[in-house]
Amino acid sequence: TFVGTLTSKEFLTTQGGPGIGALALGSLYGPNAFTGAVNPSDPRQVYTASPPTYFTDEIQASAKIEHDFGGIKAKLSGLYQQNKVDSSEDYYLALQNPAGFIPGLTTLKAYGSGAFGPGLGQFGQVANVLIPNGVNGPYCTSQAEPTGTGAYGGHAVCSQVPLNFDRSVGVNKAYTAEAIVSSQFDGKFNFLLGGIYNRITTKNLDYYVNGFGIDYVAGVLGTATALGQQGAGNTTFPNVYLGSPFYRNNQQDYKLESYGIFGEGYYKLTDSVKVTVGVRYNNDKKSVTARTALAAFPVPYGTTNAFNSPFVGSYDADPGTAGNQLFQQRKVGFGEFTGRAVVDWKISDTSLLYVSYSRGYKSGGINPPLSPIFTVPESFAPEFINSFEVGSKNTFLDGTLRLNLTGFYYKYSGLQLSRIVARTAVNDNVDANIYGVELEAIVQPIQALSLNFGFSYLHTEVSSDKFVTNTRDPSGGRSDAVIIKDITNGSNCAVVPNTPGNAAGANAFVGFVNSQINSGAVAGLKPGAGLQAPTAFPVGSGINGATGAFGVCAALKGYAAAAGALFGGITELDAGVPVNIKGNQLPQAPNFKASAGIQYTAEFSNGFALIPRFDIAFTGNSYGSIFNGAAPGQTRFINRVPSYTVMNASLQLNGPNDRWYVRGFIQNIANNNAETGQYVTDQSSGLFTNIFTLEPRRYGIGAGFKF
Repeated sequence: TFVGTLTSKEFLTTQGGPGIGALALGSLYGPNAFTGAVNPSDPRQVYTASPPTYFTDEIQASAKIEHDFGGIKAKLSGLYQQNKVDSSEDYYLALQNPAGFIPGLTTLKAYGSGAFGPGLGQFGQVANVLIPNGVNGPYCTSQAEPTGTGAYGGHAVCSQVPLNFDRSVGVNKAYTAEAIVSSQFDGKFNFLLGGIYNRITTKNLDYYVNGFGIDYVAGVLGTATALGQQGAGNTTFPNVYLGSPFYRNNQQDYKLESYGIFGEGYYKLTDSVKVTVGVRYNNDKKSVTARTALAAFPVPYGTTNAFNSPFVGSYDADPGTAGNQLFQQRKVGFGEFTGRAVVDWKISDTSLLYVSYSRGYKSGGINPPLSPIFTVPESFAPEFINSFEVGSKNTFLDGTLRLNLTGFYYKYSGLQLSRIVARTAVNDNVDANIYGVELEAIVQPIQALSLNFGFSYLHTEVSSDKFVTNTRDPSGGRSDAVIIKDITNGSNCAVVPNTPGNAAGANAFVGFVNSQINSGAVAGLKPGAGLQAPTAFPVGSGINGATGAFGVCAALKGYAAAAGALFGGITELDAGVPVNIKGNQLPQAPNFKASAGIQYTAEFSNGFALIPRFDIAFTGNSYGSIFNGAAPGQTRFINRVPSYTVMNASLQLNGPNDRWYVRGFIQNIANNNAETGQYVTDQSSGLFTNIFTLEPRRYGIGAGFKF
């Protein structure tokens, strides 16, 4: 992880030599901070040091006025919404083992006490903030708070184990107004005209990731920075930490203004054929003021707001614009026409056939700013869909059988898909095709008994070339690649030979560059890191023959240009080897779904009715990632979401004339722990996978009445 690399002996040695390396909380080569952590086999259990919290409140006010003019009906409506949310949970859902931290923390206390000379005494401020009672805890971590000073500004939470947690917070306001005029003529033609306006504003929609290790990095590297400045002759340079001592994606302001104008016309060609044609114009304007901060600039102790630091000028929230800015500001706008056309043919009183075409639109947007080491497009394009559908609705056997069948084909252009980069969700655009069929049936052989059935088949695929790096496997399936974990930021890059198959050259090159780093030959890095040559991944890792090593991607890029020819030609790829996802299935899109239900209504002479009901639903296999399962040559399907079945039942008693009811229910009868979805976090967080499960078995009673 980001913390694991930056608190390692190897990285800290490159920043200040063995004296700083002695402050490490561990080594890149183990053991890791989660040694001995409890990992429950039950997906409904977590072992957590930080209890989850969730707070929200919401205000809604709406008004509507309608008037019937006879042939014309008018409606005007408005809605105001305000909601707040504040939630937090343990980031890793696991307890770190502080035993491995003790040697580094002991050194920190010794430096701070002056045992190694007064020149290192400034480390005492770090120790006083993070381990005020000594190396055995409690361990203090920054709160997720807006000043950016965290524990170093007095905003700390302390625990007997190191804490790691995230927090989401924000305030959202929305205003919507809509006006519709519709006709209700007796003739063959009717119409609808309308307009809608929507305005959404968000203030300080923030996402934080906090951890004891991040605070430690910010404090130790800050003091090392101060000592370096003072040793270089800048004797008035104050003791500092790096701000902010936690990750904060701060969306300070977001505004969306949108309006739409729409209309539809309905015309009956004959008594059995009706044609509907509609058109809509959408206009969307979005603006964002945001920044991402993580141990990015020196902050003197005693500063009440990190961004008031005299050294904040070294921080740049917007690398895409010349100069240094405290915020990234972006605006985008979109205007599009969409529409639909439908033909309904009423074949008989019991059968209807329809054919439709519609073009839909979803506006694009702005990706959040990321740390400079990560690159994604600043904005993403609108999403369009051309939808073709044909269907039939029927009633057979004197009303005892209702059967609906639909076939559809969706052609997406610029489908928006989300992925996690640098602890932040960003959006990409891909083209995709979807087609399938849906079948619904209700059978009522007798008045009291009803059976329902449903079935759907769905085929999805990316329809055009799209090259993206699979964070699970930055080698892109190449057995001649070397996957690098960058010790300066926790991300991954890849080294590949220019001549495919020259794995020996790629491995030798990485070993050579690491030896240069170890010897101090790389500018800006002190000697003695002890970085090792590449090694093979273990069997079952899902990596197809590639090797891996810790290293510094910037150094590898520089040496590839200067000395790569000595190893047969070498290329360093910042994010890894991109792979073409054309033909892959879309995530969260199971191929098959099926459901069935049965209900019986027992009516009694006193007006009461007893209604037992049972439902069962099956959901087929799907993928949790656009990369689907394995890379070329692999057999592991690590992104697979297996199929699952859910059963529910209820028993309801209705009073006379259905004036009241009492109902008992049980959901997920078998207490199925099935996984319903997943997403993979980014490389600097260790690529852990978040999974979503079915609700556990629940049972209860409900009651209601009419008056």
